[in-house]
Amino acid sequence: MSWLLPTGQKLLLLVVATLLVVQHSTIAYGSGTSGSISMALPGCQDKCGNMSIPYPFGTGKGCFREPFNVTCNETGAYLASTEVRLLEISLTLGEVRVQNPHIDWQCNYTNGKNSSSGLNPLTLDSFHKVSDTKNKMTSIGCATLAMVMGRTKSKKQLEYPTANTCFSFCIDASSVDDVTECSGLGCCQAPVSGNVSAFITVSLPVPDLYNTTIQSFSPCSYSFVSEKDSFKFDRSYVNSTSFASTHTDGVPLVLDWVVGNGSCSEATKMGSQYACQAMNSECIDVSNGPGYRCNCSQGYEGNPYLQGGCQDINECVPPNQSLYPCKGNCMNTEGSYNCLCPSGFRSDDPKSIPCVRADPNKTLKIILGISASIIFLMVCIFALRAEYQKKKLAKEKERFFHQNGGQILYHQIMSKQVDTLKIFTQEDLKKATNDFDESREVGKGGSWHCLQGHS
Repeated sequence: MSWLLPTGQKLLLLVVATLLVVQHSTIAYGSGTSGSISMALPGCQDKCGNMSIPYPFGTGKGCFREPFNVTCNETGAYLASTEVRLLEISLTLGEVRVQNPHIDWQCNYTNGKNSSSGLNPLTLDSFHKVSDTKNKMTSIGCATLAMVMGRTKSKKQLEYPTANTCFSFCIDASSVDDVTECSGLGCCQAPVSGNVSAFITVSLPVPDLYNTTIQSFSPCSYSFVSEKDSFKFDRSYVNSTSFASTHTDGVPLVLDWVVGNGSCSEATKMGSQYACQAMNSECIDVSNGPGYRCNCSQGYEGNPYLQGGCQDINECVPPNQSLYPCKGNCMNTEGSYNCLCPSGFRSDDPKSIPCVRADPNKTLKIILGISASIIFLMVCIFALRAEYQKKKLAKEKERFFHQNGGQILYHQIMSKQVDTLKIFTQEDLKKATNDFDESREVGKGGSWHCLQGHS
């Protein structure tokens, strides 16, 4: 009867049924320094083979901070809490690269024999999350619906499931593009949700599309979560029945990790339990789920989780010179560096602009320019002051003229009420007395002088 249902209802039932299986499965849902730096606790092993094991990771009792115990044997290093193989540990990025051992597969042969990998969840501890920026789910197959399902928590600690899907289609070899990226033909990809510590992948054929022609060409489908830049598609994968067996070690996967599940504001109040032990270190609140991690402050490098672990970077010696440019003479300072031009050379920014020979007369030109500017400014000030005094004197003369009845006398003269007087201007008086020459003085009093004039 179920085969008579419309395609949309079948897919809906498929999603619901798969989510129910995941819900009742055994998944336990949890709530630059680069990998080349190796700084373990004193007396502890700092390498496993060629891979560095920096604290808080460590091998052996007393050499790690919970839950970062690493098991090391002849086959490699393994994260003890999840038993996944470690490929690289980054303190600066707060990431570990691991080998995801789970590739889901299902084969439906035309002879009626079917087989599958079964449900294989990957469960991490609460200090590790699947990176939602560095990973993708990939599915290989024809007429295949694939899902990656997990469970996450809200800020209020409410658990809820997540599901991301993609669909790939093809009918024969000619319908699959010969490319290395997944385009939806024979291979598809989907993002991974954030704040996920456990997930499972499932790939199933879509009944109404998966016919015998497709089945004979591509009997198997595969799905897995891996580092998005690590997988390169080959169209031979579509009709392969051994993809999983040729990848028995799994696929690379990137995990984000935190050293504590609280925030930085909470962690800094924890005293000796605060993980950022080094001076010149800082706390960072992570974005992929709750928690914090530590980094050395700018200008320092090393291990922020150890006392004295963050050391000054000498930006002036190889290989740091390529990271901290200087076009002049480099001088290292505590936590930084200075870049100066040699004597006789100059640059507006020696860190990015090459130094050029300086103009020897530049200082003199600057001084002369400043001096000329000051002199010009003073001349302008004196000119403005003289103009101001001139206008002020004119106003004073006008005020005295009105104050001493000059306006009344002027109107009387103009109306010819007084015709025996003549008002002389200052210019008239200066001309008549030869600019007030003292030789023309004929008398004087306490506050007056009388000079002889001429017409």
